Amino acid sequence: MQALITQTPSTQKQLALTIARFAVEALLEEVCLTPKPGLVDYDGNGCHQDLNLPLMVASAASLYEVFYDMAVASAGKQPTQQLREQLAAIGRYGEQRMLNATGNINTHKGAIWCLGLLTAAATVVLSQSPDRQSSNNIFNTASKIAVFTDRFLPVQSTNGGAVRKKYNVMSAREEAIYGFPSISGVALPTSKKFEHEPDQIRKLNMLLALMSSVDDTCILHRSNMMVLREMQEKSVAIIQNGGVGLSKNQVHYLELEKYVTRQWVSPGGSADLLAGAIFIQKISDYFKFN
Repeated sequence: MQALITQTPSTQKQLALTIARFAVEALLEEVCLTPKPGLVDYDGNGCHQDLNLPLMVASAASLYEVFYDMAVASAGKQPTQQLREQLAAIGRYGEQRMLNATGNINTHKGAIWCLGLLTAAATVVLSQSPDRQSSNNIFNTASKIAVFTDRFLPVQSTNGGAVRKKYNVMSAREEAIYGFPSISGVALPTSKKFEHEPDQIRKLNMLLALMSSVDDTCILHRSNMMVLREMQEKSVAIIQNGGVGLSKNQVHYLELEKYVTRQWVSPGGSADLLAGAIFIQKISDYFKFN
């Protein structure tokens, strides 16, 4: 059993407030990043008829209390069945808060899962002794939480479930069970590689790296595997040739945007993982661990 730091209710509350703030900031930074292929940003609604920037901002703001409650629930805890199901219940409450804020439009359902789990895992890790505090331990803890099933999960069919069955691609839960390899092994190394670039360029390259490797069920729901692979090839070509910050790649990035728009697809799964990566960076920087 790992040693836990004894925390007073006031320090637990402060930790939860800080973590919830970082989670919402991560969502806002992702949505405001511009220009993004097929996604809502300052330039427009991407490949969406029901989403826009003010709606996405309102949705993110509505989730502050949800992430706070998840952090409070996780403070001083270890991954257990009970914690998993408590987080799931808070997540379902969060989905309803999101729908209330957006007029029943699904803006951040995937992000509630990704960031909610990382919020809980970060709180668990930050309740441990300093030598246990690292981003790798956050991913490992998230994995341990995700392994438990939610016995109270309502039986329902989802677009993501249908896509995963049809194409045999990784689910969001499997991504978590494996310790978020798309964040730890793709997004964060890309951020390190382009750390000397302006913040916008660095984050766009993180998004491109995710788009090049994630079998995004949001893409597959609207199209097919051929479209996904074509988008991935266009994305990886830009990353391998120096990223979107180089002038020679601007035309290729524009071609990628046009392709995504023409196919009317949106890499929402990659966007959720980008927000997760931004969150981990904020936690790591603030609490000064690797």
